[in-house]
Amino acid sequence: MLREIVEFMNLNGGKFRDIILDNRAVAKGLHIIVDKDTFEIKEFSYNNGNDEFNQFVNKYDLKKREYYCNYLDSNKNFDNSPITGKNQIHSASPYAIFFRYYNQDKKKKPITILQRLIEIKQRLYVTGYFDKIQSLTKDSDTLRNLKLIERMIKNRLTSKCFIKGLGKESLSKLKNNDYIKIYFDYDLKYIEAFYNEYSPEMSFNAKGLFEDKNSYSTQEKYNCPISNEITNLGTSSFLNTFADKKPFYLHKTRDKTYGGYTALYTGKIVQQLSLFEELLKLKIKVDKYEKRLLPNPIPIFISNKDAIDNDDNKIYFELLKDVTEPIGYKEIIKKAYEKVADNSDEINILNYYLIFWANTKEGLKFYDVDYIDSFQYKLKDFEIINIFELKGLYSGKIENIFNMEWGFFSKFFYTLNGDNESTYMLQNNYFTEKINVPSTEQIPAMVATKFYQYNKAIFDYIYKGQHEIINGYMFDDICISIIREQVKLNDDWDKTYKIKEKLSLYISLYKNFHKGEDLATEIIDLREKIGNVLENDEVHLGNDKEFAFASGQLIRYILNKNESATKTHSLLDIFISKNSASDFKLVIAGQIQKYSHAFKFFNAHGWFDKLTSEVMAYQLEQKTIKSLIPLIMAGYFSSNVIYTKAEEKKKLKESQNGEDNDGK
Repeated sequence: MLREIVEFMNLNGGKFRDIILDNRAVAKGLHIIVDKDTFEIKEFSYNNGNDEFNQFVNKYDLKKREYYCNYLDSNKNFDNSPITGKNQIHSASPYAIFFRYYNQDKKKKPITILQRLIEIKQRLYVTGYFDKIQSLTKDSDTLRNLKLIERMIKNRLTSKCFIKGLGKESLSKLKNNDYIKIYFDYDLKYIEAFYNEYSPEMSFNAKGLFEDKNSYSTQEKYNCPISNEITNLGTSSFLNTFADKKPFYLHKTRDKTYGGYTALYTGKIVQQLSLFEELLKLKIKVDKYEKRLLPNPIPIFISNKDAIDNDDNKIYFELLKDVTEPIGYKEIIKKAYEKVADNSDEINILNYYLIFWANTKEGLKFYDVDYIDSFQYKLKDFEIINIFELKGLYSGKIENIFNMEWGFFSKFFYTLNGDNESTYMLQNNYFTEKINVPSTEQIPAMVATKFYQYNKAIFDYIYKGQHEIINGYMFDDICISIIREQVKLNDDWDKTYKIKEKLSLYISLYKNFHKGEDLATEIIDLREKIGNVLENDEVHLGNDKEFAFASGQLIRYILNKNESATKTHSLLDIFISKNSASDFKLVIAGQIQKYSHAFKFFNAHGWFDKLTSEVMAYQLEQKTIKSLIPLIMAGYFSSNVIYTKAEEKKKLKESQNGEDNDGK
């Protein structure tokens, strides 16, 4: 996978570094441009984010200057010294000096700007800052006038003229811990050249691992497994370890070579991996908010074959060309599919590595890294049927795998804000240790339980295309458990939309998780069958499914006779919570007895009597009703056939009366 990341970073000639530089934030503090020959201040500006400072940044290419002059790692500062204590110089270039401004010393006594400059100048010489710079380059053309720079800093950094040039007004803006950054105005090509020469060696993970304890790389030369270059190699911190102990997070495929070390690479390879980390951390401003530039998770296509079409158009750069909004994972997959398949259903396979990460207080954290083999973007034979004829419910084909996330799974993993359901919990909490939702929203207990139980499986189903990972049992356990919980929590007889919505989704997609068994078509047939049962004495319930649907119809009719002001559908759970079929029937019989006074006037056509006799007389093939609960609920929430037939009879009678009146 590291090879693919390096190839990814090399797309369009390695332009990702430019994207990083164009979008990175400049440090808070005072930025000073000095003449390379005289050390006289040419211009300076305090970073308060206003237009004036942004113009200053653009004028001097400050983002690039700052990037190429900054230290790579706080443990590798050029002023490392056991004598002088904690690192204070944060530049790593002959062409700049970076340090923080402190307005108090360790004893909390005030420090003047002059005192702070004197401290920094002393550290430059005590720690051999310039000697280290000299030792890190073999190319004499890389360093321009190092002795002159050293002399200028020694003679001018603490001069009254330098301090006076900044002015009291600018110095008064400095806050404790702000940066003071001084740049020599050399051409950027020299600044970048030094960075490119010294940084590969300094990019390696840790010093002292190898034969030469003072080196970051091996003493012997080896073949780099990515670049095939034979040279001194070192380790990368990228994906080297995983902080989490969960089995499915652990990275078990690291290549242990070269004396047992994790696979070693050249400095340039390690540098590309480090840049990739920085790219993941990169944020852009959108409507005053900072958002990630790259999607999370991010797909890295295999050898870029799925990322480049025949015209050599690179998907990522097409999307990043005018960055005003973060690009999305789903958009990248869609674009890749369009380029590879040309929107043809004949080609529906993508191959890539998928990386899911987070920026935490401890730094960049990788939750899941996996190879996705033959990812299928387009779905076939996935369709939502509005089985209960709900207004506003989408009905039609589910065309791609991502529509399953927001159009199906998210409906079940919801939060409550009063009566309103929010469906963004799932997308925002993959791999979370604790569900994070706004304090104004509540998570139903069963939703939370099923989330912790299945969130990883749902992630793999959606983002990795592992359709086999969710079987029929899991599908039922997610949907029916949450629907039942919603039934139990129902507190208003007239509010059934959300229950019916979830039940419609479950019924519609049942066949996709149960080997083609079409529950939606069965329910349409069951409605017709129950109607025939009520109309014809010689037609009877013929199997357990017909019994289950008819039972749901009967239970709804019975409970509708409850005249309580607090009537709710939570009473349905009294029936379906019974395990055995015999106990289920006993509850029905008890409820008929309870409301018997309400039935004597409604038997003119015998529909209630026929439905009751069919349900109570039927002998089930199975002893328990657990597998029948979906059909019982479908019967319960479907239009009740008794009321439907009564309405039809009423309309027919009114029509006949109207014709008689017309005849008169």
